[in-house]
Amino acid sequence: MTDILSDYEKAMGVIEGLSDEYQKWVHADLERLDTAFSKAENESGKLREKLIREDVFRAVHDMKGQGATFGYELITTVGNHLCRYIERQEKFGKDEMSAIDTHIRFLHQIIDEKLTGQGGKKGSEILEKVEVL
Repeated sequence: MTDILSDYEKAMGVIEGLSDEYQKWVHADLERLDTAFSKAENESGKLREKLIREDVFRAVHDMKGQGATFGYELITTVGNHLCRYIERQEKFGKDEMSAIDTHIRFLHQIIDEKLTGQGGKKGSEILEKVEVL
């Protein structure tokens, strides 16, 4: 049992040490997400759909996969919600693009305001708004 705890403590130390790196990674991911979404906004039809389903989805999927590991559970939750939203859509018109943009703005807010864990009151407000999208 002592070895398991020791291994766990070592792993947590490594993750903690990477927390500063996570800030660099997540900002790069946000930039990649913004670029992909901007390209999609400037297109229509099948090309827009392809950009959303592939590039936007991939960027969000990467973010949600790392969020909770580094204490940003809201990134994982909002990112997962956006991934499921994208999967459910048949088209990406004005309303759908607005909903995606709202998710992206929330992801930025979570990182900019360093809303770790569940993000307290602001986190609850974000989740309430995301749930209706």
